[in-house]
Amino acid sequence: MINLLCDGKSNREISQELFIAEPTVKSHIGRIMTKMGVRDRVQVVINAYRNGLVTLN
Repeated sequence: MINLLCDGKSNREISQELFIAEPTVKSHIGRIMTKMGVRDRVQVVINAYRNGLVTLN
């Protein structure tokens, strides 16, 4: 899910790609943000790149 978030996809686009409900995506992203200790989606992306969770293609 972090890869899709880093690709700039919206919750709706992520839900369609993963075949899960949009509220489920929102919940998972919220949990990711809590675990990373960040306040928004942009910080998730920055944190993911800085920590090598995703790479530029």
